[in-house]
Amino acid sequence: MEIEQQKKNIIKWMYKKFPELGGLKEFKKFDTGQSNPTYKLNFENKKLVLRSQPEGKLLRGAHRIDREFRVMSCLKNTKIPVPNMKTYCEDINIIGRDFYIMEFVDGIQEVDPILTKIPSNKKKQLYYNKLDILINLGQLNLKQLNLHDYGKQEKYMERQLNLWINQYKMSETKTINSMEFLIEKLVKHLPDIFDKLPVILCHGDFRIDNMILDKKDKNKVIALIDWELSTLGIPFIDLSYWCLMLRFSNTWAIKGLGDLNKNKILENFPSEKNLFEKYSNILGFDIQRHWNYLLGFNCFRFASILQGIAKRVLDGNNAGNNASEVGELAEPVANMGELLLKDYI
Repeated sequence: MEIEQQKKNIIKWMYKKFPELGGLKEFKKFDTGQSNPTYKLNFENKKLVLRSQPEGKLLRGAHRIDREFRVMSCLKNTKIPVPNMKTYCEDINIIGRDFYIMEFVDGIQEVDPILTKIPSNKKKQLYYNKLDILINLGQLNLKQLNLHDYGKQEKYMERQLNLWINQYKMSETKTINSMEFLIEKLVKHLPDIFDKLPVILCHGDFRIDNMILDKKDKNKVIALIDWELSTLGIPFIDLSYWCLMLRFSNTWAIKGLGDLNKNKILENFPSEKNLFEKYSNILGFDIQRHWNYLLGFNCFRFASILQGIAKRVLDGNNAGNNASEVGELAEPVANMGELLLKDYI
């Protein structure tokens, strides 16, 4: 279906659902995001966001925007900041694939963990506010929120390894030796301690570009978005993923703080050790011995995601403008994971 026809169908459908919207002023695709195409729909009386699955053949189990819609709907009245969900559409006659509508959250979006748009005196507090969101995620009553069946409740790490090995192999375009190392060693050295941790809700892609910040109080997160990879998991998964991202080079397409170790700019941010200790102390668990395993696991998982982006670039159905550069990070991230896991084993 042609893009212009899709737009006409969407607008017609929108007016049936929400006749109070008024005239359409803007229909624009967001530049950020690599997975699911997302659009801003600016009407006279309301600003909304449409998020859809990508076109083309999709990997089994990927692009589950129905899960995004469900989890954000369930989190509406909790301490986890999420946009207000409006409606979900399964009628593929509209644009040829599923999509949902949510309210637009007007705030600041950052893609660089240096936080170039945030005053220096607010940066450290913003990081701690982000950590508070992770702590609050770990303290949610899943039964009360009707999220107790949002995923299986046992053998999380074993299932995740199997899932991402599968996903990686289905999108593999070349042999990456460090990925082969990670696949072998992560399975072989999986520690038992993770099966003893409680089940919590995990966001799955917890990093700065999936957050919207308050324009006035710039150290406050007013929306955590992109819940496509969310599931029931164990404590420390989101934290180790976030901390891994911060280890990336600031010259990469997905920026980190890793090559700024001797730079005074790091004085504006809490250390990885500070983040780990606060999280661990409040939730009451200590997995320090296995921290590098989790970092290595997240390298493998994220490299698998990046490889999926690289494959979508080749297939011509990528969503982000910089998808090619992002996809090329699969090997450097896997190389980082090999070093971290060697240090663990």
